[in-house]
Amino acid sequence: MMRNPYHKRSRPAPQNPTSFQSDRIDLTSAHLAPYPSPDPSGIFPDSRPLANSLFDSRAAAAVRAAVGDPSSVKIESAGLEALLERKDYSNVAPPTLIVTPRCLAAMTYADYFPDDPNGASLRTEVSAAIMQAGPGWCGTFGPDVDNLGQSKFEGNYDLSQMFMLPLVYNYYDELAPQAGERLITLLLARGRIHRASQDDTFTSGSAPNDWSRAGHVSALVNVADIPETENHVLMIATTRYLTNQLLYQRDRDPQHDNRRNGNAKESQPACMDQVLGLLRNYLRDDFAEYNAKNYQEETRHALLNLCSFAYDAEVRLGARMVLDYISAHIAVSSNDLRRMVPFRRRNEPDKVRQIPGKPGVMDVSLLDSHGADPMPAHFALLAGNTRAYQNPSTRRWPDDPTTRPWNWAITPNFGSELTLGALSSYRLPPSIHDLFINDLHRRFFQRLHRHRLEEPGQQRNCDNMEIYAGSPSYLLTAGGKPATWVIPGKFGVGYQAQNLGVAVPNSFMPTGLSARIVPRPDGSGTINESAELIQIMRFSDAPEDSDAGGTINYGVAPDFMCGFAFHLPEWTSVPEDKDGVFFVDRKSLGDDPAGFFLAIVKSLGFILIEAFDTWLHPEVSFEQFQRHMHTDNPNLKFVSGQEAVYTTYFGNRIHYVIWHSRELDNHNFGSKILKIEYGPGNPFDTLVDAGNYTDETKFLSGTVMESFADGAINVHNRYLGTTIALDWSNPQHLVRTSEDGKVEQAGRNGAGQPFEVWVDSDWNGPHEGDFYRPFNNLADAVAAVADGGVIKIAPGATHERGPINVRKRVRFSAPVGGATIALR
Repeated sequence: MMRNPYHKRSRPAPQNPTSFQSDRIDLTSAHLAPYPSPDPSGIFPDSRPLANSLFDSRAAAAVRAAVGDPSSVKIESAGLEALLERKDYSNVAPPTLIVTPRCLAAMTYADYFPDDPNGASLRTEVSAAIMQAGPGWCGTFGPDVDNLGQSKFEGNYDLSQMFMLPLVYNYYDELAPQAGERLITLLLARGRIHRASQDDTFTSGSAPNDWSRAGHVSALVNVADIPETENHVLMIATTRYLTNQLLYQRDRDPQHDNRRNGNAKESQPACMDQVLGLLRNYLRDDFAEYNAKNYQEETRHALLNLCSFAYDAEVRLGARMVLDYISAHIAVSSNDLRRMVPFRRRNEPDKVRQIPGKPGVMDVSLLDSHGADPMPAHFALLAGNTRAYQNPSTRRWPDDPTTRPWNWAITPNFGSELTLGALSSYRLPPSIHDLFINDLHRRFFQRLHRHRLEEPGQQRNCDNMEIYAGSPSYLLTAGGKPATWVIPGKFGVGYQAQNLGVAVPNSFMPTGLSARIVPRPDGSGTINESAELIQIMRFSDAPEDSDAGGTINYGVAPDFMCGFAFHLPEWTSVPEDKDGVFFVDRKSLGDDPAGFFLAIVKSLGFILIEAFDTWLHPEVSFEQFQRHMHTDNPNLKFVSGQEAVYTTYFGNRIHYVIWHSRELDNHNFGSKILKIEYGPGNPFDTLVDAGNYTDETKFLSGTVMESFADGAINVHNRYLGTTIALDWSNPQHLVRTSEDGKVEQAGRNGAGQPFEVWVDSDWNGPHEGDFYRPFNNLADAVAAVADGGVIKIAPGATHERGPINVRKRVRFSAPVGGATIALR
């Protein structure tokens, strides 16, 4: 069994380093036009081919920014140019030098810029840095956590390991031999997880039976577990699983056999079973740390690594299916990649900043740092719809004075993360990519309903929804409702504000520059700030079982939103202190085809808004829209807690309720849609395919994502007429069906045959057909594999006697080449 990782990295198109500024992720020559030019018949072209052709340029810009000036790279420094970071633990533990994410970008630099002589020297520096580095402490706590759950030092070494994994799997042959082995056998294998009064565990070997636990609290005779955070659980499990693969190639130790290193008597899961359980639950109920600021990045890094480097088909396919779900979720919850979504962790001042004098109205960035959701930059790389980065952001936020003073650029702090994404094997499926990048296909209505799910750690303990109504020129978002602590605990541990799920206001988010906002002298006033969105309802972190009650922000339907209390930015020209009916005309103009009409009805704090997309229907005049509103809704009035009906331009009769005095659902304030009577018009306008929300147990429902069984999701693109099926309803059998009908399967079929088997002609041990116990001949592999399966062949030469009768559909694959089949 060879020592090199069974992975072969793909090589990007060579780039010129002088094409990219090093102080930013420079998209000057790597972006699409804000809007593509329509052809003479008015048809907008498909933007995906051009976006895909620029992928390597976007990735090169990220690598250039992560490395900066190659001549400034230092092994150890107090600055951002360092390849090592020093961790000091006072008298608790010796100081440690930790490999930084910049090492990955430094190794990658020569792939993107092969003509720059700095590339080779950077790789030499990375090997030298690895030889000086040591392992650190993984998870929430550092080396000093006590029985009260108190620790002065954080762990977080597993965050660094997420960048070491692609470093070793992609560049093992490019590292000095001693550095490659040290990276595997020490820096990855000996990451330490420390819990008070427990033996330390490591990021190799078997998983402990209490893997969901970060520690425990002892108070007199009472003991309570402290659950580990979801992102740390996945990162630690990912490192252990992927490191075991490499160690098994060296020692064939049963403790490194991810399929068999569990212990049923000790309630220890095998590492593969643990990882698969985590992955499947994401398709059943989303994440416990949903839309987490900023932990979405760490969770996604782990998924990208599993998708790219797992030797087991079940893990590779499962991780990719979860990434497909995440991509579809981001597509429907974002507009120009900007998101204002209900989230869980971290509920801290910079993430929940509110407009001074307007408590409950969000005032955060939607794109850069300053409390923004972290996902825009990641999907700017993947999808290429970078329109939001067209103009600079010069506002100086109170707790972060940095700015983004460049056109067509992303701040450089995302460089290392995007490098990891570029090296991953994951790319957007074509139909999900279409939802991101082709504006005229972005008309949808989507609900996501999380439920309580039994699992170790009990972190999926909320019941709340996300609702999105998209149209090419705008996105309406429902702000959700608060949830209790994601990390339950006792004696004060876990019950921290940062761990609550929070509701944000419902929002109306215009596409592109269609709101035509004029920047202010202080740098504020861009559509990339939440203060420039229409907001209805209020922020709340008070869950329903608290004395304070809370809010339910669910008043969103196709082209409609409603609630109590509001924020109307200046660009609407609607006075906030006057009641009545108001209309806003932002019809499509010139080169900016996005545009809309708004009807706004206000009375004593109640408000409803109807939106109309003028990009989709330029034939409708502002006067026609105004007449419709008055004619179809002649007796509008607001009564707290009582059902009302509004009819939209397309004939949808929306039944809704708004309250402000705790009349419903044990919440002080709320708005929600009770049902929709869909109009008889074009289903692409009415969105009748979304239906009504009648199944309270259903995870996903709507025009894009639909749950058809527990752990099974269809992702629809109605404009392309395509569906991606992600079917993990059977825990032992995964099936992914792509847009073009290609079926990928993992696990076992009904007859118990595996869909993937391994062959290693040099193997002399037990043979069951998986990577750890491969067959040593093709005949056994062909007999064992399921119809439609894959036979993976390790490097070496097989010598078979006689013909091999292949009477089933089988695909042969040599992951790293070097395999010879010789029949005699």
